Amino acid sequence: MLVTYIRSSSYNNYDFCQQQYFISYVLGHPTTSGKKAQMGTIVHKVMECLAACKKKTQESPGSGLMSITDDAIGPITFTKSRLMSEEFVDDLVDKSFEHYTSNCTHSYTKKEENDCRKWSWMALEYNSGQFDPRLRDIVATEPHFDIPIEEDWAEYEYQTPDGSTLKGRLAVKGTIDLVTRVDDDIIEVVDWKTGRRLDWATGQEKTYEKFEVDPQLLLYNYAISKLFPEYQQSIMTIFYIKDGGPFSLCFDHSDEEKFMGMLKKRFLQIQDTDMPKMLSAGQKHWKCTKLCDYYKNNWEGTDKNICQHIHDKLKKDGIEKTTLDCTKEGFSIGYYDAPG
Repeated sequence: MLVTYIRSSSYNNYDFCQQQYFISYVLGHPTTSGKKAQMGTIVHKVMECLAACKKKTQESPGSGLMSITDDAIGPITFTKSRLMSEEFVDDLVDKSFEHYTSNCTHSYTKKEENDCRKWSWMALEYNSGQFDPRLRDIVATEPHFDIPIEEDWAEYEYQTPDGSTLKGRLAVKGTIDLVTRVDDDIIEVVDWKTGRRLDWATGQEKTYEKFEVDPQLLLYNYAISKLFPEYQQSIMTIFYIKDGGPFSLCFDHSDEEKFMGMLKKRFLQIQDTDMPKMLSAGQKHWKCTKLCDYYKNNWEGTDKNICQHIHDKLKKDGIEKTTLDCTKEGFSIGYYDAPG
């Protein structure tokens, strides 16, 4: 199975379902975000814009009227006092909600808009504003990383299904929600979550013990050490807005070895996969029927759902021909679109 980069979502997705990983990250067929995921994106956008506005005030401390341009909701004009107002936050919620719901397949109610507003304020007001971006020293908002792994085992060379040779080095890619400065030597990464605090591959609740070996947090720690090498230590906070609040862990450079071991194991495991396993051979598991687009939608021109069609194709023709015949037009194996 081809693999040229790994990000936290793809790492975890392989544990959830190898077949879903193959269709998503090797063949390039996207899934449609559910309503709850899209509502989470709305809240993320509010936090992102507040952080970007605060960063602007740090860069222009003597300015009165300031503005930023967000890639989704457009120009945002503000003053320092307006930035701190309830009206400003509510206006961002309105704009974010309008942008993400105006041209989508889901229908939304006023209650769901109010839920997005409530969740935004839950994050901002937690512990008297401890994680409010407007009260933080902002280092970076939504920084993207694309970092090659400088290890011998990370080199790859594939003969691709179209006959060309793909040669290079494994990279880790991703986008981090927010990076803030704690003091001269310490930064804190904050990652907002509006979903449940679960490991969806196992169904178990995530605890501090599980967070200590969480691939996303370890990946972020590795990325942060490369993006901001001037800081000696990082705090990783994953904030479950509706399910337990913030969970903060301290990592440093010594944790890179742990991450490298996990990454190597996963990279070699994916490389050696010729027949991705289905989560449920009969597609009867609730995670198939309730969560997976590849179960719910048929492969174009057939009466089989996408998952079953790809499974049958793999059994009949093997992974190379399946990859050649079934890769989405225009998709490249190294493609990445923030936030991931």
